[in-house]
Order: sequence, then structure tokens, then C-alpha cells
Amino acid sequence: MNDKDQMPNTSSLLLDPIPNASLPLSDDRDDVLAQAEIAILASIFLLATLSNALVLVALFRQGRRASPMHRFIQHLCLADMTVALFQVLPQLIWDITDRFQGPDILCRGVTYLQVVGMFASSYVIVAMTYDRYRAICRPLLAFRRGTTSRPVLLAWIASFLLSLPQLFIFSKTELPSGAHECWAAFAEPWGARAYITWVTLMVFLLPTFFIATCQGMIFCEVYRSLRLGPEAALACRGSQQGASPITGAVAKTLKMTLVIVLTYVFCWAPFFLVQLWSVWDPQAPIEGPAFTLLMPVASLNSCTNPWVYATFSNSISRELRRIFCPRWGRRQVSSLYEDSVLTGSFSLGRDTLS
Repeated sequence: MNDKDQMPNTSSLLLDPIPNASLPLSDDRDDVLAQAEIAILASIFLLATLSNALVLVALFRQGRRASPMHRFIQHLCLADMTVALFQVLPQLIWDITDRFQGPDILCRGVTYLQVVGMFASSYVIVAMTYDRYRAICRPLLAFRRGTTSRPVLLAWIASFLLSLPQLFIFSKTELPSGAHECWAAFAEPWGARAYITWVTLMVFLLPTFFIATCQGMIFCEVYRSLRLGPEAALACRGSQQGASPITGAVAKTLKMTLVIVLTYVFCWAPFFLVQLWSVWDPQAPIEGPAFTLLMPVASLNSCTNPWVYATFSNSISRELRRIFCPRWGRRQVSSLYEDSVLTGSFSLGRDTLS
């Protein structure tokens, strides 16, 4: 059996298929493994769509009380919904049918939106972390120069632009057996390695390095403020930069940001490691259960984020309780400083998460 007669593995969520890999015919796939993957993807899809939809409804119910931090959460929910609808759902359908069902334009569009969701999930977190950095380390500069909408807009623009290669790499291709499949075409022998390495660098490695750098500077500033006290910290930093009041509420939103970042790294790291291994090691066990079942772990990030928001935001958790139990308590107007967070787009200490 030669490589031209072989079908691609459809377990990957990013670049699947890889045409130069030696993979078995789709008809010979492990049915038990395929059913396990279908069950995992179906569970992830339901959890991600329902939980993110509930958080979006809770944010909508905030009305004018919604804060800039709420807007970051809203865009993270939209990025996670993009992952669920255009990455998890198509992969689930693909696994069920064992063939890509649809015309060439659908093949290109779905694979394009799959990567858009990946970029957006990463870059919106980058935008949120940068906003925290400006607010804590450069509060007056942040106050003068911009709002939360600018970094979020740049995050989405970058996501759509950097995903464009997918439109040209994937296409609906007729295989020698007569079947049609959504297939990726790379320049041999370096194309797949170069592209997957580039995506890993742009989606995961560089954003993670940037986020880690910002978080390091934020926590250094928080430590210095707590150790020296607000007045001493102000004197050390200079009046031109201003001082950030490191309150319990500010610490709370920094913890939420850190949890979101760590969850993202924990979920996506196995995915990118598997992708890199599959193209750089000719002996990689691509069809093994470990490879197949590790791939959907990345999408778990879209399920966990809404519960992180609910855990750290009193207002979101309160609205969720009202959604499930409309008679729960009386509707109360939250204090401006409940769940407050510092942001570069508002005056110091006046941006709220409540």
C-alpha cells in the first residue's frame, strides 16, 4: 500500500490531514478509539457552547453596569464559542461521517475558522494581560493612551489575518480511490514542518512568553507595593508614572487572569507538542490512542474558562444563579468597588467586575 492510496488521520484539530504521513486507510480505523474520540468531542462541544452562552447571557444582563473587564471576558467567551462551533463541531461531524461532507469552499472556510478560534483564544488573553500590565505598572500612561477596545480589536484583526494561509493550504481533493477529502497540500519535504512550527510559534510560544513577561512584571510591582506600602511605592516609581492601589479586589482580578493563563497553557501545550512531534519525528505513533485522545484536550480550555469567570466574579456568578433560579434573592445594584479590577482604560481603581 503506498502513501497516495492512504487516507489522512482526522484526529488532529489543527492541520489534519498531513499528506506525507504514512497513515492507514480510513476504513481500517480503530472503531473503539473513534467512538471514544466522538464521545469526548461531543461532551466538550456541549459544555463549551452551553457554559459560554450562559456567561454571555449573564454579561448581557449587566447592561450599563458592565465594566471594561467584563468586555474582555465577553471577547474570551466569543473566542471560545468560535473554537466550539468551528473547530470542535466540524471535527466531531468529520469523525462521525469518516469523510468530510461538503464542497471545497466549506472545506477552506471551516479549516480557516478553526485556526481563527485558536489565534483569538490566545491573543485575547494577551490583550487582557497587557491591559493588566498597563494598569498596574503604568497606570497614568494607560489612562492617557487608550481603552480596552483597541487591544481587543487588534487581537481579532491579527487572528483573522494570520489564519489566511489555511484558505490556500486546505482544499477538497479527489483521492486515487475516488473518494473526496478535505486535504492539506504542503511543499515537500519541509512544508508541513515549517507551517506547524510557525503556527506553534505564533499561537502558543510567543504569546506565552509575552504573557509570562507581563505577569512577572505585574507580580514584581505587586510585591513591591505590598512590601513598601502604597506611599513608598509611589515615591520609588516617581510621580510621572503614578501608583496603583494594590487592594484585595485588584489582587482578585490578577488571580483570575493568572488562572486563565495557566489553564490556557495546560490545555494547549499537549496539543502543540503532539503537532510538532507528528511532523518532526517520522516514527511518531500518530495513530496511537495517546495521540488521538490528547488532541481534544486543547478544546477543554473553552469549557473551563466560563467557570473561572464565575468563580472570580461575584456579579457573573450572581447572574448565573438568577438564570437557573429566577426567584433567588432580590436584584441588587452592586457596589462600584465590589469585584473591582484595575484597567488601563479607566481611572485608577474605578473599573469594576461586579
